[in-house]
Amino acid sequence: MPRLTEFHGLRFYGLDCTLHCLQPLMVRGYYGGVLRGILGHALLRGNCVYPEPGCATCALSSGCPYPQVFKPYLLPDQTDRLPPWLLHQWQPLPTGLRFSLLLLNPALAYAENWLRQLYRFLPELDLGGQHGARLDEVHDLASGQLLFHADRFVPGGQINPLQPTLPTGESLIVHLLTPLVSKHQHADPLWGALRTRLQRLVNAYGDGQPVAPLDAAPWHITAARLHLQDTVQGLDSCRRVHGLRGELELAELTPLGANLLAAGSYLHAGGEATLGFGRYRWQAPAGLSPHR
Repeated sequence: MPRLTEFHGLRFYGLDCTLHCLQPLMVRGYYGGVLRGILGHALLRGNCVYPEPGCATCALSSGCPYPQVFKPYLLPDQTDRLPPWLLHQWQPLPTGLRFSLLLLNPALAYAENWLRQLYRFLPELDLGGQHGARLDEVHDLASGQLLFHADRFVPGGQINPLQPTLPTGESLIVHLLTPLVSKHQHADPLWGALRTRLQRLVNAYGDGQPVAPLDAAPWHITAARLHLQDTVQGLDSCRRVHGLRGELELAELTPLGANLLAAGSYLHAGGEATLGFGRYRWQAPAGLSPHR
């Protein structure tokens, strides 16, 4: 199948991580907030020398993984920069949790540090009301190669760039797998949310060129079966995130539209991608096997 091998200088990589727990997880429902919490706490504990982060005034911030990767908007003059990482998908296991952590160009340099801190501090962290979880193994999402197992990195392990599948044909059904969060209020909710997120990422980490014209979408919506879904951000937060779920039927898909959909299949659309929001897949209307 054809694949997208280049998108405005962005490179993105995936870590397929498996966590092992001492007993079945008590968490149910949406896992994005729990995962983002443990990822952030592990990176902070392993790198910050202060009890509370003060990245905006810290002399060490230029080389510290926590603001450079996890929260770049804490840095001076970077309040609008999106984080170069996101949660892509997760799967509860009988005694654990499997999830994909996606990294953009600059975050790749900190991948080993992040995994080391996660292995070191995860047993102390609260994973949905439980302690004692551990990082069991990590695979390269692109190749399936084992990178980390039994507290050790595999010699010669390599993280390879992801090359998403390109949709073919002029008609697609797009399934919103997690809520699509967007301020855009249009008849086509996907177009504005996808274009805006990809453009902001290209501005921060790619070649800075326009990803698409503003005047018209590179497809046409023929049907929309959507509903609003409220999701609690995390176990320790009362904040609820509002987003759209359901499916959209697209027609007259252009090559530009195919490229954008392919890039977004890993980079997501809309806001709150570090919580895993904005993930989608597509399939042909005839019912061919869906892209995941």
